[in-house]
Amino acid sequence: MKKKERFFVYLPCKPYVKQYLLHNYSAADENYPDAVSFASDKSLMSDFRSRITHQNNRYDKRYDELTRYSEVVQVEIKKDDFYRYGWALSNSDVVSFCSALETRVKSMMCTYLDMYRAVGIPLASAIRSFQGKYGYNEDIWSTDTIRREYNRNGSKISIDIKNYFFNKIDQIIMENLSRNGTISQQGLKRYENI
Repeated sequence: MKKKERFFVYLPCKPYVKQYLLHNYSAADENYPDAVSFASDKSLMSDFRSRITHQNNRYDKRYDELTRYSEVVQVEIKKDDFYRYGWALSNSDVVSFCSALETRVKSMMCTYLDMYRAVGIPLASAIRSFQGKYGYNEDIWSTDTIRREYNRNGSKISIDIKNYFFNKIDQIIMENLSRNGTISQQGLKRYENI
């Protein structure tokens, strides 16, 4: 059986962005272990497609070297896209696209940490939990970097989930006690107003 021909654009990125892409858009096989495909995310694929060209160095003077991007991901594109739009990204487009991906990853991280902090879990424990859950070990995204990023961009508004949970638990308890006759309807209304 003839193997399917695959077309790729190589995207330099930061290690935590690579991890995010591999977890969410992996299209890996034995020949391409770091391949991703944006086919399942139409808006991301459209954004990526709009950036690829036929080897154009027009904007490369803005970013001579992409030294902050230590990893490379192979982004699979269709054969038609390869011949119609191209196979290369200018350095400016790499920086712009990676910045959009970094925003996604950081938003996910801040949301996760905000929820853990809202229920009273210390930040250090929440970060360790986040790293374990999403596969970001110290080499990929260090605890100190996550902490700095969270302190810069995390929610400054205190979310009071604990009280919400306890109020819901109290409500369920009262409804159960009322249903089995331990307290009357009048007692239920009084307890709810306290």
